[in-house]
Amino acid sequence: MNRVLLVLALSFAALPARAEGLEATLSDWGTVGLLQTPTARGMPDGSVTAGLTALGGLHRHVFAGAQLLPGLEVTLRDSAYPSWHGLSEPGVDAKMRLLREGPWWPALAVGGRDVTGSGLDLPGKGRFAGEYLVASRRWWNVDLSLGIGWGGLGDHGHVRNPLRFLGGRFKRDRDPAKASSRGPEAWFTGDRAALFGGVEWHTPLEGLSVKLEYSADRFRAQRQDDPSFRPGSPLNAGLAYRPWNWLELGAGVEQGSRAMLRLAARFDPREDEDTAPRTPPPAVGARPAAPDAALPAPDIATLARLHRLPARTALVDGDRAALWLDPAGAGTAPLAQEVGRAARLLADGTPPEVEWLTVVTGNAGLDGTAVTLSRRAVEQAAGHRGSPEEIWRTARVDRSAGPPPDWPARLTLTVNPTLEASLFEQSAPLVQRTYGDTVLTAEPLRGLVLSGGLRVNVSHNLHLLDTNAIPAAEPVRSDLPRYADRLAAVERLYAAWLAAPSENWSTRLSVGHFEEMFGGVGAEALYRPLTARWALGLDLNRVWKRPPNDALRLAPENGRNTGHASLYWEAPGATTTGVLRLGRYLGGDWGGTLELMRAFDGGVRLSAQVTWTEGPDGAQSRYGGRLEQGIALTVPFSPGGSWPPDGRLTTAVRTLGRDAGQRLRQPLPLYDASVTAGYGRLTGSWPRLMD
Repeated sequence: MNRVLLVLALSFAALPARAEGLEATLSDWGTVGLLQTPTARGMPDGSVTAGLTALGGLHRHVFAGAQLLPGLEVTLRDSAYPSWHGLSEPGVDAKMRLLREGPWWPALAVGGRDVTGSGLDLPGKGRFAGEYLVASRRWWNVDLSLGIGWGGLGDHGHVRNPLRFLGGRFKRDRDPAKASSRGPEAWFTGDRAALFGGVEWHTPLEGLSVKLEYSADRFRAQRQDDPSFRPGSPLNAGLAYRPWNWLELGAGVEQGSRAMLRLAARFDPREDEDTAPRTPPPAVGARPAAPDAALPAPDIATLARLHRLPARTALVDGDRAALWLDPAGAGTAPLAQEVGRAARLLADGTPPEVEWLTVVTGNAGLDGTAVTLSRRAVEQAAGHRGSPEEIWRTARVDRSAGPPPDWPARLTLTVNPTLEASLFEQSAPLVQRTYGDTVLTAEPLRGLVLSGGLRVNVSHNLHLLDTNAIPAAEPVRSDLPRYADRLAAVERLYAAWLAAPSENWSTRLSVGHFEEMFGGVGAEALYRPLTARWALGLDLNRVWKRPPNDALRLAPENGRNTGHASLYWEAPGATTTGVLRLGRYLGGDWGGTLELMRAFDGGVRLSAQVTWTEGPDGAQSRYGGRLEQGIALTVPFSPGGSWPPDGRLTTAVRTLGRDAGQRLRQPLPLYDASVTAGYGRLTGSWPRLMD
């Protein structure tokens, strides 16, 4: 065994570890790691990274990744390499933590490169595919890692595959030139595996670390392409430096002769939470001495809007006062904080005989929760003589507080700049589209939503999409370049009616242009018990293609039915939701979608999805195979003042211009409208009630 690996193995058993306070850094591949090898570390929860790596004249990696869960890291990557084929190699890399580091044991993780193996069987496909099991352990400022790799991570073949006892493909040679070397059927297979490892020293200079590693990759695929290729030394050395929290620079010498340079940006939503300015909560004074000194209900609603609460209307009736909060979109403040501030306003301005304060949260005219609090408990907590936990003991939470006394009409303007990129093309390492949507939404009646949006296309290079190689006769989205070529067009123009026929049911009926490519009619129902962490949904739609040269017409010969049954499961606090969808997609293909949705304070949203279907039919493009996948980050912004009242910047890395696995982009899904004002978000943020 190589001496470097032997030293690492002995170090793992020598002393108890001290694992605290060191920031993880990126590898050449965009995943957390050393240089060519991974570690068992991860980024802070919710972090998003993007960047590029150049390794001599050998590799160019363009990557974007996210720490989707505290123990799950996913990176989307496209790698260019010297080849007469002129192709790049897209891949999805993933790592899952199996064990947290403890005082006497290391952190343990399992992962792989190009784990999906999707796409056509073109030359070079799957050359980077490989899996690994890795352990990492820290001693003060030194982080050691040791792992075993299969496939591209185990080319050196130090040991026999420890899974050989399973027989079959676990005992056969894993040739990177063959399609069988990639995808789930190839995970942890091959007759040989190899050991790898390394060390990272976090120096006294803040943000600077030094890396040394032993890589077991012998570049078998490159040697198959070019018999004169020499892989060089397995020892690699480099530096990682973070001059600012959002930027990481890397440099190194790999294989003894090749220079490596890396540039990556990082966004951590939790750092954004810590730096966000906080306005003080409304003051609660002594109760008015007489009813005449109290504020009337319309003035309470107006005062709430001055305090930046999404108030619609208020009611004062006997010993009860109520205030309805109904934001136009996803809230940027914790729900309980908004409830607490609304309760403070009611406690400060309502007549002295009012003893119960009700705050109704909702969205798009649908009630989410109706929280009734004791006025005395709110007054005591505002005077630092009570706590949110004490208020909860006397609080009551219902679905609704009954019909509001009135419902003023509302008109909102939303500005949504968007950058979409694809790292899944074999013809080009990076394909992008940049556009901006300006959406005007009116709510003339409670539950009635009228919306129209104008899309301005800024730039794109969508003509590089793989799907342009052979145009499809009946495209779903493979004709996307024709839509992006337009300077401006109507992106949406629809009407929706939302209602709650019973306590646990909500419904939506929609008609019009739902997105830039499709319009028609749709219906959705959602079953969501008040305190449940799950929900069931069903949406059915009859839609027609919108021709790119006529923004308002529907092509009558291009009608299609699509719909899905959805199961939603929320983590405590409802800031993390997993979704399973099964149904029929726009191309007529049947399959399923897995989604993960994360929400952070300040309105930041992180989501990821992967779709697998039976594949496109004969009249649609087969490029991209059966998978549709992507990661999206949405950050609210405001340039100041009162305009725009709602701005959201979206950056997404996803498959573009595919025909398989395409869902209708419904602009007003019921779950999205209800979760921001639901019971889960309320209880999860309850400690922030009096902030």
